[in-house]
Parts: sequence; C-alpha cells; structure tokens
Amino acid sequence: MTDFDIRRFARVARWQCRMSLKSALSFASGLSFGYLFPMLGWLYPALKGAKGATADRLIHSVEMCTLVYMIVLVIAGTWIFADMKTKEQRTAVKMLPATDLEKFIVRWLGITLGALVLGLAAYCVADVLRMVTCLVVGVDYVGCTIPDFLRMFFTNAEVGLITAGQRPEFISGVYFSAVSWCVWAQSLYVLGGTLLCRYRFAVTSAVHVVLFVAFAVVVSSASVDVEATAVNAGNNAAFYAVGTVLTAVAVVNWWLSYKIFRRMQVINNKWINL
Repeated sequence: MTDFDIRRFARVARWQCRMSLKSALSFASGLSFGYLFPMLGWLYPALKGAKGATADRLIHSVEMCTLVYMIVLVIAGTWIFADMKTKEQRTAVKMLPATDLEKFIVRWLGITLGALVLGLAAYCVADVLRMVTCLVVGVDYVGCTIPDFLRMFFTNAEVGLITAGQRPEFISGVYFSAVSWCVWAQSLYVLGGTLLCRYRFAVTSAVHVVLFVAFAVVVSSASVDVEATAVNAGNNAAFYAVGTVLTAVAVVNWWLSYKIFRRMQVINNKWINL
C-alpha cells in the first residue's frame, strides 16, 4: 500500500480513538485539576474571609490557565508514540492495514487537535467547578470565564478589566513569530518523541532550554531594547520573516519524524527508534 486512502485513514483514526480513550480522559481530568490551582489561588482569600476575590484577580488566574494550556499544547508532541513502548505495542501498530503516512497523520492529529480540544474541554470543566464552588461558599463573583480564556489564547485583544494602557501594543509580526515559536517547539517535541525511546520529554526539554538560553544570550549581547523593537512598526517584516523560518523548520521536523517512523522496527535500539 502506497497511496493515501481516506476510508483506510478513517478506520485507523477510529481504532486509535478507541485505544487512546482511557488515557485521553485521564489527561483531561488531570488538566482540569491543573487549571483549578490558579483558580483556587484567586478564591483562597475569600475562603479565608478576606474581600480579595475580585474580578481583576480572577482575570489574572485565567491568564495563568492560558499559559498552562499553551505549555500543554507544546509538550503534547512528545506523546505521539507513547503507546509503542513494548514489542507487542509496536507490533500492533506496525501491522495495522494502512500506510505509514496514514498512521503518522492520525497520531499527529491526535496530539495536536486532540490536545487542543481536550485542553479546552478540561478548562470548561474546571470553570464550572469554580462557579459551583463560588455558589457553595457564597462568593459574589461567579461569572463564566470561558469567553475570556478563548479571547486571551486565540486573539491579542484586551480582556476583561485589563485596559490597553497597561500593556504595550506589539506589532502583528510579534504575535506571528510567537505563534511560530510555539509551532516549532511542538514540532521539536514531536521529533524527540519519535526518535527517542527513553527520556523523551527530559531530553527534548533540555535541548529546548539550551536553544532558548542561546537565543536569549544573543539578544542580550546585541544590546537590543526588546520592548522598543517589538512595538516598532518598521520591524514588522523582520518578525514575519523570523516566524516564517520557524514554521519552515517545524515542517522539516515533522517530515523527519515521519521518516523516522517509517524506519521503526518491532525491535529497535533501546535508546532510539532506529
């Protein structure tokens, strides 16, 4: 089989959903509790009798949740082949009646769109639990924060009680390059999750940290005023160029991941999948 077949692809996707249902639900449940920590940090003063549970503080807790969500979307790539640790698991995947491309795309969609949807669902559950807790303990501010969460993550609009004067107006290229950095980081975790058999997350995170520190050192040594550069409209094209390069590198990482998956065997090296 060499051609891509949509029906065969759909069958593989259904099989993967059935096999991953339990771990997906566990992931969403754990993430819901992760979201609750900053929310309860906002609620804690009210539970202690103080009058500090304001709408403004709640917005800041939602901002923390968006950061958690972004981190989860990035590092989810390391789990692309997390269920192929044993010889039996690898045999089951490699013997599926589908092409390697179809199987790889199914898994790639699972750790991108899957993490995206499950992360949103987990936040909705956490926000409902927060509202129920507010009603039970008698906190007067019970408003739903799901629209604020969506606007914070998917747009660059000002949200809630945070006024535009409190934040610098970055040019659009900055947001594009920031999104491109996240896409590249996710592709790096996909590559690490595909190549490595052991310590996937630790090794890939170490590489990411080293690259980030090297980038920070270069920027600091150049004596550049980062904020002034980020608000200067004349630098918009440069930021778009940087974002385009990062996106291109991400595509290369995904392509390399696919090539490594094609070379995977039932019995691999104990450290790498080659």
